[in-house]
Amino acid sequence: MPLVDPRPEYWEEYSNLQRVKHDLIRTYLEGWLPKLGLWAGRVVYFDTHAGRGRYASGEYGSPLVALDALLNHSFRSEILAKSEVVFNFIERNAENLQRLKEELAQRGQLPARITCHPVSADCFALLEDLVQWFKEPAHTLAPAFFFIDPYGFKVPGRLLRELMSFQRVELFLNVIWRELDMAIAQPDTMAATLDEVFDGDRWRSWARTGNFDERAHRTVEGLKELTAARWATYIRMLGPNNATRYLLVHLTNHDAGRDLMKDCIWQVCPDGGFHARKSDDPKQEYLIKPEPDLSPLREWVLARLPRRWKSLEEELRETLWRAPHLNSVVRDMRNAGTIDGRGYTGKFLPSRDPELFRTQGSSSERRSTRRRRGPSNTGG
Repeated sequence: MPLVDPRPEYWEEYSNLQRVKHDLIRTYLEGWLPKLGLWAGRVVYFDTHAGRGRYASGEYGSPLVALDALLNHSFRSEILAKSEVVFNFIERNAENLQRLKEELAQRGQLPARITCHPVSADCFALLEDLVQWFKEPAHTLAPAFFFIDPYGFKVPGRLLRELMSFQRVELFLNVIWRELDMAIAQPDTMAATLDEVFDGDRWRSWARTGNFDERAHRTVEGLKELTAARWATYIRMLGPNNATRYLLVHLTNHDAGRDLMKDCIWQVCPDGGFHARKSDDPKQEYLIKPEPDLSPLREWVLARLPRRWKSLEEELRETLWRAPHLNSVVRDMRNAGTIDGRGYTGKFLPSRDPELFRTQGSSSERRSTRRRRGPSNTGG
C-alpha cells in the first residue's frame, strides 16, 4: 500500500477535540509514569499513528505531548533514577515521520534513560510481531501504555485482546464511532470487516439496537468483553452537530488505572457528562470552574444504605463519580442528618432507621453526639 497520509488536512485545524485528547494523554501520563516508573525498571509508551508532531497552528501532537509529560514532570529525576522510559512513535507516512523527527531533534539531547524511537511501519503489523516476540519465554513486556489513534475504525480486535493479555498493559483507543456505526448498519456487506474489528460476530447482538449513543455504550462494553479488561472508561467526543463523532476508550485491568482515568476526564469535563464538544474554544480557560450536580450521587448512596465506608468506595469505582465527590456527599448528608454513622465502625445508615432511633435517641441527641465526637469517619 502507498505510504500516503490519508488526511493531510487534519493538520490544518486544532479543535477542542484535539485539545481534550491531548489533555487526557498528558494528565494520565503525569499520574501513570510515577506509579510505575518509581519501581518497574522500564516503562514503555507506544503511539501507533504518531503523525508529524505539530499542527499548522503550532500546537503539539500526541508524541510531543507524551514526551513533555515526562520532561516537565516534577518527579522526573526520581522516575529516571529507577526506570528507563522508552517512547515508540510509529508513523506510516514518510513525510510525517520526517517532520516528527525534526520536531524531536529540536528537543536537543534528551536526559539519560529517556529514549525515543520514531519508526516507519504499518503499526498493526509491527505490533503483531511484537506480540509474538513477547510471547516467547525469554522476553518480558515492561509496563506499557498504547495510544491507538487510527484514521479509520478498522482496528483488529484480536490484536487488542493479545496486547491486554500482558500484565500492566493499558490501551487508550480512539474508536471512530460514526463510521463504525454506519458499518454496523450494513451487516450484510460489512460483516467480514466487523468480525475482524470485534474478533467474532459479537457485534450482531447490539447491531441497530437502541439509539446512537446506547449503541456506542454497548460497543465499549463489547470491547471490554473482547479484551477481557477489568475496566473500560470512555469519553464521547461530539462533532459540529453535537452528535458523538468518536469515543476515547481507556482499557485497564487495574483499579488504580480506572481511578486515574476518571480523575483525568473529570478535569477536562468538570461539570460532568463525560463528553467534549468540537464547537468549544480550545483556548478557553475556566474563570470559575463548573460544579457538578451531585444529587444523583446522593440518591446512589441512599439506595445502598446501610453500608460501610469501604464498601461504598469500592462500589463507587463502577460509576463515573470520584472519591472526592463521595467524600463531599457523605459529609453533607451527615451534617444534614440525612444519614448517620454507627460510632467509629464506618457503617452508615439512613437517619430514619428504626434501630438507630432505639440505640441513639432523637435526631437532636444524635446531632449533639456527632458534635462531641468530632470529625466524621468518611475517609477524607
